[in-house]
Amino acid sequence: MADTAQLNIRIPVSIKSKAQDKAEKIGTNLNFLIKMFLSKFIMQNDIVTFQQDIHTDKIFDQWTKEYFMSKESKKTTQQINKHLEQIVKNGK
Repeated sequence: MADTAQLNIRIPVSIKSKAQDKAEKIGTNLNFLIKMFLSKFIMQNDIVTFQQDIHTDKIFDQWTKEYFMSKESKKTTQQINKHLEQIVKNGK
């Protein structure tokens, strides 16, 4: 058996409960997650990692939907379709 040490930490009960529930849902436990965190922590040079909470894909999707459903876009699309039909018709 590998050398091990016991780690006692104090965290708010609500965080522990939520983390434990989430860990169980993905088929693991807090012990494994803490070992994984500490292993990753000692391998990384940076302590802070920035994560973007804004879902730009959803914002972009909403913008594209609004744009392509606009009267201007429909008119432009119709013009492009007419040009494409002419190109196909003329064989160019």
